[in-house]
Amino acid sequence: MDDEKGNLQAQSKTADHLSVVCFGASAGGFEAYCTILSLLPADTGMAYIVVHHQPADGKPLLVEILARMTEMPVVLVADGESVKADHVYVVPAGLQVTMDGDAFRLSPLVISRGWPKNISIFLQSLADDRKKRAIAVILSGFDSDGAAALQSIKDAGGLVFAQKFLTARQPDMPQSAVKTGCVDRLLSPTEIAAQLELIGKERARFK
Repeated sequence: MDDEKGNLQAQSKTADHLSVVCFGASAGGFEAYCTILSLLPADTGMAYIVVHHQPADGKPLLVEILARMTEMPVVLVADGESVKADHVYVVPAGLQVTMDGDAFRLSPLVISRGWPKNISIFLQSLADDRKKRAIAVILSGFDSDGAAALQSIKDAGGLVFAQKFLTARQPDMPQSAVKTGCVDRLLSPTEIAAQLELIGKERARFK
């Protein structure tokens, strides 16, 4: 019983110390994902989730293609699945995701009007769950999804990066993020990968 309790405490501590990075994008984001993942080491000790605007009937091609860009496992998010370090998670088309403890929760994507808000919804839950271990990365895309949750990320002690406008095929989302005043650094996809690698190494020292 004591061994079981110790194992549970160790797992909880690992989950508490796990940083989760959200890549949020729509149009033009695919190129940024590929660049970042191709440059990231497979052992940063952080988890990555791709929250992308895509048609509800879209085929899960992102998983297949992104898996070619990295040695990390790339999988579709499953409801109730526990987040693990050095994994890349892709949200299935037609669904939105939130964090609940160390698990992902899926629900039908709700679009009341205009563009989806699934990036903002996830980032808000990420701020509540991961606190200072939450990292938001806003990449190429139309509209302003993600921006509404960035203040929560900052208030929780997390980090916010946005893609440099000139490197984004559609700069609307990064521009909207910058207008919130919450972006820590404006970076190219190559620079984002380098920054995340540094963060992973730094945080590994204090686990």
